[in-house]
Amino acid sequence: MTSLADQLRLLLPPVSYDGTAPNLSAAIEAEASALTLTDASSDSVYSAIFPDTGEGLADWERVLALPDPCLVGIPQSVGQRVQAVISKLQSRGGQSKSFFIAQAKSLGYDITITTFRPARVGLLRAGDPINGGDWSFTWRVNAPSVSVTPARAGVLGAGDPLASWGNSALECRLRQLMPAESILLFGYGDS
Repeated sequence: MTSLADQLRLLLPPVSYDGTAPNLSAAIEAEASALTLTDASSDSVYSAIFPDTGEGLADWERVLALPDPCLVGIPQSVGQRVQAVISKLQSRGGQSKSFFIAQAKSLGYDITITTFRPARVGLLRAGDPINGGDWSFTWRVNAPSVSVTPARAGVLGAGDPLASWGNSALECRLRQLMPAESILLFGYGDS
């Protein structure tokens, strides 16, 4: 396979230019180097279009105003930062259980949601809780007592831990997305 400079020399008109002449050859080598560098740069620009590659992570965080205000000062690995970007991009619209479960999943959490209702005549059975009026607006996120986020190959940065523990990212994101009139509770473990 010929080099890019050799390919550029083949584009010269054969009678008018001598591609081996010193000045022209130096110009062709310079152009080939510039084109090679541009090609390499275009690959990284293309990768930065997709946030899950981790390329251009600082720009994604700047555009999306990350880290979230409730997570400022809490160290996050590169993988957790990438998950936060993807989660924020996917978080446009929705107030259903499946929407919030999908948001938690995009952050790496497996949750369920419990909704409550006040007692109603004809629906209440012996032993059922008698919830007051605010329980109509209350919902509980049920998550494991210990959520471990393992490191992922390909998005692991230097100095990142191999795993991290905690639910602060889950609580922060869901509190930002919850309907304003609702009351959000978190239950961990067997709650």
